[in-house]
Amino acid sequence: MRAASDGVPDAMARLAHELAHPPFHAFLGPVPVAADAQAGVVEIRVPYRPEFRRASDSDDIHGGVVAAVIDLAAHAAVAVQTGRMAPTVDLRIDYLRPVPGAELYVTARTLKVGRSIARVDVEVRGASRACLAVGRGTFSTQQVSHSQEVAG
Repeated sequence: MRAASDGVPDAMARLAHELAHPPFHAFLGPVPVAADAQAGVVEIRVPYRPEFRRASDSDDIHGGVVAAVIDLAAHAAVAVQTGRMAPTVDLRIDYLRPVPGAELYVTARTLKVGRSIARVDVEVRGASRACLAVGRGTFSTQQVSHSQEVAG
């Protein structure tokens, strides 16, 4: 996978920005691994933290953490391709098996990026590389001016 591609000056720099910009992401600690703006694919690694546990007596990761990681990866795939933020419109997640307390490997692929919306598929894998959860999101690609944000 390439680190930069046509249309976006540096896909890895954009991915790093998207992962670091929201304060909530600091808690999750996502690490950019790879980005290809032309293909609309990003890869992210999320180091395990004990605070991610679903219960105090379990090492499995809470589904809300998995959902947040899917959302941020999907958003990042669109942002890397378009060069700007892409608010979430809809997000669906299928939890395929319990997510063990270990590092997560996340791949997001844009399926379609249009003038109004983008559609993205995401896979979450564990250390064994087994697929643990999948997500599909819809994101707004409309450019919003500051006056629209204030009025909205």
